[in-house]
Amino acid sequence: MHDSYLRAAEIILLGHPFDAPTALNLRLVTKVLPDAEVLGSAEKIAQELAQKPLAAIKASKQLLRRQTRPRVAQAVQDELVEFSERVRSADAREALTAFFEKRHPRFN
Repeated sequence: MHDSYLRAAEIILLGHPFDAPTALNLRLVTKVLPDAEVLGSAEKIAQELAQKPLAAIKASKQLLRRQTRPRVAQAVQDELVEFSERVRSADAREALTAFFEKRHPRFN
């Protein structure tokens, strides 16, 4: 497995927050900008895309998605099944009870 996959998995599995530079390092985003530059950068990219043939842009997006669409659809389905099982679990009940009782959960 790739190092960035393992580091992303660690963050997600442990529920750790992460910042923009970490997302960039893990290749979850392609660029990080100061707040003041975001709108200008987005407008520049939009203008650049607007100069391209629309049919070519659509075809390119479809080709790029073709590889991942079935995997994403299956992953969403798998996550829905898992979530519905987890939300009804004893662990979920304990987590909610602990939250409302303002204490750390005690998982078995």
